[in-house]
Amino acid sequence: MYARYMTLAFLTNGLGVFGLRVLAGSGLGSVSEIQYLAVWYLAGFLLAALVYWRQLGKPMTKEIGVGFAMASCSLLGQVGMAFALAGGIPGFVVFPVATGGGLLMVALVGVLLFGERLQMLGYFGTIAGVCALILLALPE
Repeated sequence: MYARYMTLAFLTNGLGVFGLRVLAGSGLGSVSEIQYLAVWYLAGFLLAALVYWRQLGKPMTKEIGVGFAMASCSLLGQVGMAFALAGGIPGFVVFPVATGGGLLMVALVGVLLFGERLQMLGYFGTIAGVCALILLALPE
């Protein structure tokens, strides 16, 4: 079950960032970044809630609180990226700083604070993340 959830998270995690990159690169100014993010986050919430309730039933208050805190941090990061792009900072600067910073921070905290050691899938995930950053960072 864990592998299914991680696969789902892996496939859906970057879709919001990818969409912001497409909006920035295509100059689709008629679509508000806030509207775009609201649709993605609402869809993600509904999908996660459906899967959770089907598998585990009603969530506990602590789980709702942790999920809300994580979603809030993610949303604030996405809104910050959207505002940076709307403010004229080029996408090939915004995306590597925002997503690369998160990737680096998670890896450093995991290794230095929690003493985690990467296995083969961990290395594969890190390499895939770095490759995605490179693709997002290419000038338009």
